[in-house]
Amino acid sequence: MEIEVKLFATLRDYLPKGSSRFSCKMGIEGSTRVQDILLRLKIPEQIPKIILINGVHGKKEQILKEGDVLSIFPPVAGG
Repeated sequence: MEIEVKLFATLRDYLPKGSSRFSCKMGIEGSTRVQDILLRLKIPEQIPKIILINGVHGKKEQILKEGDVLSIFPPVAGG
């Protein structure tokens, strides 16, 4: 199965070499969870603050499906 992973802001540094500027395609197994992707990309567990799956808020324990778009954001600050 294949998913697309989009990383934003400082998290882009964790994209695999050869990825586009903002995202990459990843092959996954049928029971892959969001937290498995975080481990695979070596993103420290405490960093991701907003997780979206196909534009809807998701959780680290959620199992991903074929064609899902996983978007991960670091903490956001603003004024």
